[in-house]
Amino acid sequence: MTPLLPPVDAPPLFEGLRVEPEEARSILRPQKDERYGFGFALSPYRGCGHGCRYCYVREYPNTLHRPEDWGGWVAPKLNAPELLWAQRHKLHEARVFMASATDPYQPLERQYRLSRRCLEVLLLCPTTEVIVHTRSPLVLQDLELLKAFGGRLTVGLSIPTDDDTVRQVVEPHAPAIPSRWAAAERLAAAGIAVTIGVAPLLAVHDARAFARRARASGAAKAWVGGLRLLKQDPFYKLLADHGWLKVLDPDYKEGIRAAFLEAFPARKHTREARPRAEAPAAPPPPRQPGLFDRVG
Repeated sequence: MTPLLPPVDAPPLFEGLRVEPEEARSILRPQKDERYGFGFALSPYRGCGHGCRYCYVREYPNTLHRPEDWGGWVAPKLNAPELLWAQRHKLHEARVFMASATDPYQPLERQYRLSRRCLEVLLLCPTTEVIVHTRSPLVLQDLELLKAFGGRLTVGLSIPTDDDTVRQVVEPHAPAIPSRWAAAERLAAAGIAVTIGVAPLLAVHDARAFARRARASGAAKAWVGGLRLLKQDPFYKLLADHGWLKVLDPDYKEGIRAAFLEAFPARKHTREARPRAEAPAAPPPPRQPGLFDRVG
């Protein structure tokens, strides 16, 4: 990737954040995920203004940036929507995860709107499933667009702890936990499938109450994921200083997971006992727009 513009100081809204617009060479990264099995990861930004202190993306090779600089810079991929449009032929009956290496609704999205513009392209791909994963209520600014996807879109909200004082230590620049619950409720009320991601699992005050809160938000699903530390990660010391090393214990993780399984029991699939009337012939499946199709 080569810079499209020289680095500039962020506007006052993003004071202290280095913004480095760039032109990307590609936008779809093939990826296999154990949970979602998605085909492509889509990241409209490189870097993340949330700067969560545990983020494993800190170790990714980023020229001119050190792991300790994580959260202090963001590179918007200015041509991301155009690249996605040019590569949409790859997305027929595929699944897209947005985003794996950054938050698509980090604060800079207010200005650049790259995630929205990418979603507008994906909306025109009728056979493509979309998973949007964020920790920000800023996702609500695109509520109507998200609703337009119908059943082929899911929004995952990262809520790794039930205690906002924990969040203030490990995610100091990310939205408060109560605002994330409010976002989950609004999304679910709008008919959008919501998944609560308790990941990476942090210190939890009351596991069962946490799980019940997730269920009450209207979320359809929830899952618990472990914390991934870097080699000689300074985050280990932060956990030790606050007495939170328990989050690295597999038994602790299994206890939290059990509470969520209790609140979100697995659905049982039963075979229909009565014969159903013969259904009319299904219409042909929608065709993914071709590379040279004219739209509009």
